[in-house]
Amino acid sequence: MRSSAKRSDEWSGRQGSNLRPQDPQPCALPTELRPDVWIVPYAGKNPAPISRRMNQPITNNQKPINFRPLGNSLLQDYPSSNDPFLMSKPLVDTIDELLGAKDDMRLRQVLLRHNFHAIGEAINNLHRGKRKVFSLLPPEIQSEVAIILTDASKHSIYPRLSDDIIARFLHFNDEDDAVDILQFLAEERRQSILERVKIDKRMKFEKLLRFGKETAGGLMDLNFILVKPDFTLEDVAEKVQKHLETEKQAPLVLVVNEQGQSMGYIPYKDLILTPPTTRVSALIQSLPVISHKVDQEKILSRIPKRGDVIGVTDDENHVLGIIHLRDLLKVAQKEATEDIYLLAGVDLEEEMNDDVSVKVKRRVNWLIINLGTAFLASFVVAQFENTIARLSILAVYMPIVAGEGGNAATQALAVVVRGLALGEVSWEQARTVILKETTAGIVNGVVTGIIAGVVAYAFGGPPMLGIVLASAMIINLMVAGFFGALVPFLLRAFRIDPATASTVFVTTATDVFGFLAFLGLGSLML
Repeated sequence: MRSSAKRSDEWSGRQGSNLRPQDPQPCALPTELRPDVWIVPYAGKNPAPISRRMNQPITNNQKPINFRPLGNSLLQDYPSSNDPFLMSKPLVDTIDELLGAKDDMRLRQVLLRHNFHAIGEAINNLHRGKRKVFSLLPPEIQSEVAIILTDASKHSIYPRLSDDIIARFLHFNDEDDAVDILQFLAEERRQSILERVKIDKRMKFEKLLRFGKETAGGLMDLNFILVKPDFTLEDVAEKVQKHLETEKQAPLVLVVNEQGQSMGYIPYKDLILTPPTTRVSALIQSLPVISHKVDQEKILSRIPKRGDVIGVTDDENHVLGIIHLRDLLKVAQKEATEDIYLLAGVDLEEEMNDDVSVKVKRRVNWLIINLGTAFLASFVVAQFENTIARLSILAVYMPIVAGEGGNAATQALAVVVRGLALGEVSWEQARTVILKETTAGIVNGVVTGIIAGVVAYAFGGPPMLGIVLASAMIINLMVAGFFGALVPFLLRAFRIDPATASTVFVTTATDVFGFLAFLGLGSLML
């Protein structure tokens, strides 16, 4: 999602003869859709762009920006490409060193030599000074960086920024991005920030804030215009032009009937290649629509095979907004990460660079729960104490039985949890899915059990040991397939996220039944 190209009056700059060699040069391209990049000449070979805003629409009466203000001063003595800070160290190390030296001017120069992605990643990897580094950036770059910050960085930075600073950089964000940022703040702060935002932006922010964060309404943006089927393309072009003048970005053209209900949309290629007298009704393309109440996980299952946008409607099918494919890809990545973390018992907010104390605090509770289930498996083993004392070789092969069962259960669990998350399977299909996973477990158990039995015999064990080991593995892999498929369905029925608790129950089942089968058969047959 690109930040809006809107500019506040305070950013308009000096013209003509007042420009110095270090000042960014104005863009002089005459076309309406022209690149808009600040070029900063410096003591090196090539100019360096310091803003990403490419191909944003600019109206004829809009003045290009002539300089980049940094606090109360202009960027001067810009670092050259031979700067050792830029050439010999990763950006995060450079920032950390300059933070320690308290050299804010130098730090600001180094930051603006990098694109916003590099700056955001560096802030995410810092152990200190995240807020200070973010505060040194100009508002327009802050708006870009804010989008790619991790949740941990957002919680570290946003609450410590003033309402004026947040309101200033929100001016440059798309409405949906701005609302995502506002939702990290307390309700009273949101109201204070909204009071500092221009009225047209504020109304859009308030509209999106009414919807749940993880619903279709919370994901949608408002960059669209509505047209009727009897409009000509010339009429559409006028509405697009007005939208460009006010919003500074090209809108999606949606077609609605007299009741304001969605009929489809018009691709931009048709607007460009079709004669202006053509009626809109001749160009309407189908547009998938969903209710604003739909959870973001369910939206993923409705991604169209062709096209890159979905309409969001109210209860009467009136258009409220649109969701682009790029936004859904972010949701898919977030949901996949969430499922992986939950499946492993790791806190959703944990990051690779967190301190040891933070990692311990976020993991220890889950490990204590696993410890309790491990004692249950140990209790089963304790019931066969005499058997193990008499046949100590059984202890050698116990980890094989448990390990194979755990791996098979994880495979079944991953497939079913993914299917539930993407809406590919439902409760009505549970019986078929469980049967297939159980059958697959039995077949895999026969294959691996025979191999394990042969190996056990080859290492000098009695023939009956191989039979016991193979039989136990068949039973345990059958149990793994059964519980690996059943547990996610049961948890979903009780409105519990299957990725959160499935692992505990499934691994407990495979350990208990695996040890019970192996030691039980051993006591009877050996």
